[in-house]
This record gives sequence, C-alpha cells and structure tokens, in this order.
Amino acid sequence: MRKGIRTGIFGLLIAAASAWAASAAWQADFTPATFNPGVGDVVNFAVCETCLGSGGAYRYLWDFNSDGVVDLNTDSTVAACTFDATGFYEVKLTIQDLGGREVTRSKGIYVGPVPAYGVRQVLPQEDGTVFVSISIMLNSSAVAIGLVEEIPAGCQLEIIDAGGAITNLNTEMRQLEVTWASQVEAGDELTLTYRLYSNYATQTRQLSGEVSGYVGGARFADSVCGELAVP
Repeated sequence: MRKGIRTGIFGLLIAAASAWAASAAWQADFTPATFNPGVGDVVNFAVCETCLGSGGAYRYLWDFNSDGVVDLNTDSTVAACTFDATGFYEVKLTIQDLGGREVTRSKGIYVGPVPAYGVRQVLPQEDGTVFVSISIMLNSSAVAIGLVEEIPAGCQLEIIDAGGAITNLNTEMRQLEVTWASQVEAGDELTLTYRLYSNYATQTRQLSGEVSGYVGGARFADSVCGELAVP
C-alpha cells in the first residue's frame, strides 16, 4: 500500500449523473460523496451508470492521486478511498469495456481543512459551447474571496452570471480574474457561471483555477475542485 491513500469497495450506491450524460452512449463519469473530505475520512465514489450505455460488463480502474499507478481495479461501480494527507488530489477513473476500449475522467478534491474551496461543473451544449459553473463554499468567515480561472487554448470566454463579483478578462494572461469584495461568512456559497466558445477542435481542453482569500489577515489559496477538463 502506498503512502497517502487507502482503498476499498462499498455496496452503497450514491446518485451520480449529469443531466446531459443520460443520452451519451459511452462516457466516463463519477461523483465523490464530498469534494472536501477530512484527512482519514472514507470517501465514496460512484460511477455514473447511465453514462455507460448498453456496453455490458466493464472494469473500473481508479488512480486516486494521479501518479499513474492503478490503486483499485474492480467490476463494482462504487469504490472508496481514505486520504491520509492534506492537499489537492486529482482522482482519475478509467473504464474498460470487453473489447479493450477505454474512456477516462478526472476530478479534483481537496482533503483537509481549508477556509473555502471551489467546485467546477461542466455542461457541454448541443451547439458546441460549454457551460461552466463554479461554486465556492465557505468553511470560515473570510474577506476578498478571489477566483482565477485559466482560459483553455483555442477558446473564448463569456461571463453569464458573475454572482455579484468584480470580474476582469485578462487577455494577455488568458485568465478570468474574479473578486468578491464583501466579507463572507461560514456556510455562505458564491457562484459564478461562464460559457466557453471553442475556435477550433481540440482533443483535450484542460480546466484549472485557484480560489483565494484572507482569514485573520493571512492569505490562503487552493486549486478548484470538480471537473478538470471539458468532457
């Protein structure tokens, strides 16, 4: 067993499906029980079964810290992992069908105490655009909550709803810069939505961003959890 994670299989099914995925014939998708577990907590992961179509039997290969080593190889659509260290983890699921074909999906989670964390959701549209929503959950009272979201190469970004924030599209750095100026309290949630327009076809459009802010005069920053690429 490698340092940092412990794995297992659970029989408890967790509801997991994006609205758009139900019509997809062959997709990899999954949902963690939480995007901000505590160190040592058991985190359940549920595969979106409606995303698999009618392909029959599958193998589910889990790499819970994206080091390229499979931590769990199972035929169960539900798995679990215990993370033994604080930090951001990229969880990767690879699904294999009987013919040897593979599809993958990666999502980020943040383990351990943090004043605030963001979760990114992605919804591809029929017209080829991509709707992105980022929700920032506050675990502590904080001020000057900020978000920097990288704009993928070959894409243009349109803000749909800034959620009361001050925004700036930094075209030179290819970043969306967002700031909520007012103080926020523990339990509050901030949400921003935007749309991506692709100028040309790309195989992978990676998504990355950072949530930051100040608690008691000290700055914190952590990577945005949830979707890490446009499916």
